[in-house]
Amino acid sequence: MNDKNLHTNNLKGNDDQFFAKGKIVWEKSEADVWADLEKKITVQPEGKSIKLRSRVAKWVAAAVILLLVGLFGVVTSYTKTFNCLPGQHLVVELPDGSKVDLNAGSALKYYPLRWRFERKLKFEGEGYFNVQKGSVFTVESPWGSTQVLGTTFNIYARDEQYRVTCITGSVRVKSYTDETVVLTPNVHVELEDGKLVVKKMFKAEKALSWKNNQFFFENRPLIEVIDEIERQYAVTIRLQPELNNRNFGSNFSKKYNVEEVLDFVCKPMKLKFVKQSENVYLVVEES
Repeated sequence: MNDKNLHTNNLKGNDDQFFAKGKIVWEKSEADVWADLEKKITVQPEGKSIKLRSRVAKWVAAAVILLLVGLFGVVTSYTKTFNCLPGQHLVVELPDGSKVDLNAGSALKYYPLRWRFERKLKFEGEGYFNVQKGSVFTVESPWGSTQVLGTTFNIYARDEQYRVTCITGSVRVKSYTDETVVLTPNVHVELEDGKLVVKKMFKAEKALSWKNNQFFFENRPLIEVIDEIERQYAVTIRLQPELNNRNFGSNFSKKYNVEEVLDFVCKPMKLKFVKQSENVYLVVEES
């Protein structure tokens, strides 16, 4: 072997050692690497598109939910309220054709958009109900509730006084203490000391006299009588506190003016009334 060959061989050997030292060690094969690159090139844009569509779908779903919640709120909260002012009578016709005659100083509220699914109303005052047949019809008052399917009845619900008279059909009355009774025609119930007291063979015309502008009182507290006169004539009547619980029994017609009616009430009880100003009266004992 000559020196030239020796030099060439040595150089070749040194090169082999250098490149051996600098050789890249692949953890994946070339095919695997290209496969990974292809995935990054093709899948990544598709992933962004899916993510965008997903966000849009979420926004649409959220908007639909908000719309439904809003519509539900409207349906459940929209109400119609009728207030019968002092000195007036008012007839309210409900969506199913049922009618309510409201006495003076009475109020009724119901939910029109719910009515097809739930015949329920809130009531305070005095009213005569003529209910069309159908689903359960519920009248809620602060001191009790009345349920029927189709019937006629009268409710008095004022100042913790609660009275229901069944005229036709049957009526289920429930007090605020969950006591329940079922009334049939000419049966009347009153709330007394938190208990429902039933009176059979009750003369319905007593409860309905107000519809004909007649007012019947049978052993009722004087304050209740005075309150009724106030409502019917839209006046203010002040009563000495010690006279509140005196009982009164009689009747009067609205064809008389307020001073004539006060005279009817005061004289038998040895009372008198004094006119203090326009539409304001004071009832006191005779001196």
